[in-house]
Amino acid sequence: MNGASTQESQYDKSNRPEIALITNHGYAGADIPSGGAADTGGQNFYVNTLAQKLERLGYCVTIFTRGGFPDFEGKTMRDAPAFLSTHVRYIFMPGGGSTFLRKEDIAIALDEEVEWLDDFVRGEASRRGCEPWEVYEFINSHYWDAGVIASRLIERWRDDLVAGAMTHLLESVIEGDELAKMRRLRHARALGAAPGFHLGRLLIHLFAMRHEKLEQQVRAAVSTWASVRRIDPKDENALVDRVLASVEIHGDADAPMRRLIAADALGRGILTSFPDTDERLKRRLDSVNRHVWTPHSLGELKDFNFHDSDLDTRRALKFCERRNHERVVADRSQAFVATSAKIADRLWSHYRVPVSDTFYFPPCVDTDVFRVYDDAETHATYEYLASRSGHSVERLRGGHIIFETSRMDPTKRKDLLLTAFATVAATHPDAFLFIGGGPENALFTSLQQQIEATAALRGRALLLHAIPDEHLGPLFSIADIYASASEMEGFGMSVSQAAAARTAVISSDLIPFSLHHAPEETVIFPAGDADALTAAMDRLLSDEGERDRRAGDLARVATSLDWERKASDFISYLRRRGLDIAAGVGS
Repeated sequence: MNGASTQESQYDKSNRPEIALITNHGYAGADIPSGGAADTGGQNFYVNTLAQKLERLGYCVTIFTRGGFPDFEGKTMRDAPAFLSTHVRYIFMPGGGSTFLRKEDIAIALDEEVEWLDDFVRGEASRRGCEPWEVYEFINSHYWDAGVIASRLIERWRDDLVAGAMTHLLESVIEGDELAKMRRLRHARALGAAPGFHLGRLLIHLFAMRHEKLEQQVRAAVSTWASVRRIDPKDENALVDRVLASVEIHGDADAPMRRLIAADALGRGILTSFPDTDERLKRRLDSVNRHVWTPHSLGELKDFNFHDSDLDTRRALKFCERRNHERVVADRSQAFVATSAKIADRLWSHYRVPVSDTFYFPPCVDTDVFRVYDDAETHATYEYLASRSGHSVERLRGGHIIFETSRMDPTKRKDLLLTAFATVAATHPDAFLFIGGGPENALFTSLQQQIEATAALRGRALLLHAIPDEHLGPLFSIADIYASASEMEGFGMSVSQAAAARTAVISSDLIPFSLHHAPEETVIFPAGDADALTAAMDRLLSDEGERDRRAGDLARVATSLDWERKASDFISYLRRRGLDIAAGVGS
């Protein structure tokens, strides 16, 4: 048995309850590519870390993502299951062709992915001897595309339940061929969206060709159903009267509309006549609704951020299409996760999401990685910096390090960091600036040219590109200052990681973590203000006492953002919202 088969066998044999996560776009996977993979970044780290913390709480986790196209390096196809750890796996859903799709264009893949995922979950259910909606404790989707997949999946399961109830209520009332057709078209007709209407519509439809008048159609439909179900004639007449009264309320409606009104009233009347069946169907439909949506970003918010952008930029982002998808998902989700205060604001004000349905779960800090490292643990990282910079380990240890890492994007304002540091470097000869992040794009080249053209930066500021995983945590720890000039952040994950590593932070006033979690502990400057950033760097480099005090205060703030504790609170919140979630094994 090969390694992959062994992992699959261990996963399948686990007696842990299972949770499903969906993160669909980009190059999501057990190995997140570095170096600037499109649409790949903070959300993927969030999902992977959440999955691992849920594993610690005693759950198996399956993460679904789009596959069927080559990985970022173009070496292998994204199709075979991949394991992040013993109880966390990635399953790849084909759809939309065999090439990468940017997130703005991914809607063309969603129908195929839903179809494939439905088949996959039904296979899992068959193997376990349960219903498809009983395979996972809940489904947590991330971003709008994954939210559409989860919503559509649950809609299909609701269609199944309604088709089963209609078969039970109409068996022997209408011919078997008609019932088979109804079941075959259950998803196309979205039976789960309006059970009563579809029940009445099917009955009336059978008599539409035999009787010209709507009243005759209603009487024939009710009479046929009542005779098979042995309904008392008084109850039969009462149902006819209720249906016709509903139609008369809308007396000015045209004939096609009157027929639809009659269908809805008839179906609801039949369900009311069988209260046990009606209540059982409602309970089962409620049990299927187990979708929690984490949007990470919202079209309304991003549209606001780009309202001054040129038309070509705005067109490429497809704001209208995105908002429409998001509003549908918001209407069909049972609970919501806001990863920042701004997301919560827009969910409440623009998407009509109740405050009580929202759980605040920002990107937390993985304290296994982002913490204080001792001298022995940081030695290899100093050697890494020495090899990249040309300075000795001793000089770097004896100096002061300013650090920043994020993707190579203009909104991160790495150029401003270089501009400010060029001034600071003249008065602090022992200071160094290390900037991480990829890819090596036009911005990277521009920053490199800025360094080479500025005498004060040469040999003192360095672009590290993609930082190896083994050095990322220690780098946050050995830095004296973490500085971010970013002008667009959903939360500010790297700033919170610096806080957990007990490193003083300088932050622009557009980073939510700094503003909402640590406004007193962080040195905050106006975004885009190079002079203010220069002054902040000089201030912390000059005052070791203030630097150490702020670092300690930030570390205490970061303790409230522990991943595992927040994941446990998340499960507790969903239980309070009415989801029946099994306890993790060993938790």
